[in-house]
Amino acid sequence: MAAQGFRVGDRVRLLGLPPWLTHDLPADEQVELQSFVGRCAPITEIDAYGYLWLGFGATTGRGDEARYSGHCFAVPPDFVEPAAG
Repeated sequence: MAAQGFRVGDRVRLLGLPPWLTHDLPADEQVELQSFVGRCAPITEIDAYGYLWLGFGATTGRGDEARYSGHCFAVPPDFVEPAAG
C-alpha cells in the first residue's frame, strides 16, 4: 500500500507532530517526541487510514533475544518528506 507516494521502507524526515499525538502526554514525553522532529526514519507500516508508522529507536540483540528501545508512532503523510540520500 502507498500513501501519497510513500511506501514501506522509504526513509523520511519528520517535519512535525500532529497536536492529537502529544496533547495528552506528560510534558517530558512531549519533549522526547518533539526531539524526533527533523530526524529521519524508515516507514515501517502504512495503516488502513494511510498513516505512516515511524520508529525512532534501536534494536539490540544477543543470541536469540532482541529488545527494541524507543518510540514508534503514526503520522499523516503531510508531516514527513522524503529523506535525501
